[in-house]
Amino acid sequence: MNRRVIRRGGPLGSQLAGYLRIGASFLAPLRPSGSAVAAVMLVAALVVLAVVYVATQHTAVLDINGTVMRHRTHERSAEGVLREVGIQLAEEDTLRAPAEDALEQGAPIVIRIARPVAMVHDGSVARARTQSRVLADVVDELGVEVSPNDVLYVAGAVRSLDDELPQPSTRPELRPKALVEALRRPVQLAVQRAVPLTVQDGALPMTFHTTARTVGEALFDRGFVIYQGDRVFPGLDAEITPGLSVTIERSKPIVLTLEGQRRALRTRAKTVAGLLETEGVSLGPKDYVLPDPETPITRDLEVDVVSVYDEYYIEEIPIPYDVIWVGDPELEIDQEEVTHWGEEGAKRRRIRVHYENNREMYRVEEEEWIARAPQDRTYSYGTKIVLRDLETPSGTVTYWRKIRMLATSYNAPTAGVSPSSSYYGYTRLGWRARKGIVAVDPDIIKLGSEVYVPGYGRATAADTGGAIQNRRIDLCYDDDNLVLWHKWVDVYLLAPAPPARDIVYRLPDQPTERG
Repeated sequence: MNRRVIRRGGPLGSQLAGYLRIGASFLAPLRPSGSAVAAVMLVAALVVLAVVYVATQHTAVLDINGTVMRHRTHERSAEGVLREVGIQLAEEDTLRAPAEDALEQGAPIVIRIARPVAMVHDGSVARARTQSRVLADVVDELGVEVSPNDVLYVAGAVRSLDDELPQPSTRPELRPKALVEALRRPVQLAVQRAVPLTVQDGALPMTFHTTARTVGEALFDRGFVIYQGDRVFPGLDAEITPGLSVTIERSKPIVLTLEGQRRALRTRAKTVAGLLETEGVSLGPKDYVLPDPETPITRDLEVDVVSVYDEYYIEEIPIPYDVIWVGDPELEIDQEEVTHWGEEGAKRRRIRVHYENNREMYRVEEEEWIARAPQDRTYSYGTKIVLRDLETPSGTVTYWRKIRMLATSYNAPTAGVSPSSSYYGYTRLGWRARKGIVAVDPDIIKLGSEVYVPGYGRATAADTGGAIQNRRIDLCYDDDNLVLWHKWVDVYLLAPAPPARDIVYRLPDQPTERG
């Protein structure tokens, strides 16, 4: 390692190298003899020489195209330093060398390496070696004209004429010779020419220069906003050629409501009818559009397509059957049976429901007919009178009908008539109230009829009462022997039976006996 340092030095370095060779030759014969003293003396001499060599070095400062680098040397001249670091200047390079004393005191050796540049333009290449740092000056030296609309590329990146030539990287470990070699690598320049482009967007045309490749890129670079509904001719993918003219047909924003769904869009149609055609909307026989199809398209116009249709369905309404009662002379009185169960009928109606945009607007009944006539349910009730005997404590009685009735009791004081009234103590038939008279509903039991009530005895239906209705019977007592009644009993209607016209064959079911 020490040999390489000495070789790079000046005359003193050469002397030191010679001393080292002499010392080595001196030690060679001593090694076999093992003379340690002589070896130590020689090593000490070599150390002294090395210290003297290092102490006599100075630092040379090199300013290479603005990059400052330092180099330790014994050289006293700029030429010697450049030779030592391996830099050879070309004809276009410049050197400003300080005097030897100034060099040792740190004055810089100023070197300006001419930069090789190659510029591609208009189908040719211009080359030069330049000391200029600003791109505008470099382009002038190359003899190429670059307009403000053109695009200048340096090493593939867009640059302005006011920018400087790019400098090579200056890593800390970079040596002067390597920096010079990096500065002498050619810098690639290229110019992309701008061409005039005319755009007709509205009433007045606009002309500007562009370096874009396609119409779409040129319009974007210029800040034109193209909407989906706009028409650009030639198309956005068309290549830019000098003098090209582009026409933009602008669309208008509108709102189209279709089947109730609102959609914002843009259109170049002139009328509502044209809008529907371009959007592929066809109207059905009942559909309509608002506003009228001939309405001109204006900005923010709202167009509503109303889908109209009718639906029909059949509605069935049940018709209840009637209940018919028929007297049957073969069936005993108070007996009933179903002779025909009957069946509900059906009435059908055809309904038309009118829809607009899937929303029901109204419905109309268009036709009604009887689909199935009802069949009456028929009950038979007995009209046959059968006389029967009943054994009682007071003897045998003959009856023609037995009715289950709710029996209560009363006498003159409990009949609800004021003692001062002329009717006090008298029945409906004008009889004195006493035991053996009963109050009935004359629609069920005719007044004057003879009855037998178990536990009460024989009696005549000779009275009525406001609360005595249907299957109710009120048993009359003398003033001094009232027995309270409130229970269901079988009441026997004694023979003879009244004429058929006076008989109620179907008795009401009120009140109802609870089990």
